Amino acid sequence: MFLIDLRYLGKSLKSWHIDGYSFFVMGMDGGQWTPASRASYNLRDTVARCTVQVYPKAWTAIYMALDNVGMWNVRSENWARQYLGQQFYLRVFSPANSWRDELPIPKNALLCGRASGRHTRPL
Repeated sequence: MFLIDLRYLGKSLKSWHIDGYSFFVMGMDGGQWTPASRASYNLRDTVARCTVQVYPKAWTAIYMALDNVGMWNVRSENWARQYLGQQFYLRVFSPANSWRDELPIPKNALLCGRASGRHTRPL
């Protein structure tokens, strides 16, 4: 299980989407998220969705069961901003190295964070 906190400090509504996977919206509110915000989460009757909105100067918390191996693209629905890095890939790891579940990362992939400077697998 995994909880993602999406925050947005801009001036317009932003939508986030996960291709081919569903998640549950646990909570959303204006202002800054704090650990005390967990008390307002809906833990009983959430709806499965693949797209969620994050309102200006607000946060949205989603809950995902990471039970499907592979790479999942979490991206902004604003196509004009995706090139600015408003997307990321979430990998659900499996020790079984099978191309049925996940193809090797392309040689031209841009790596950041802890992945920066590592070698990618050839296609």
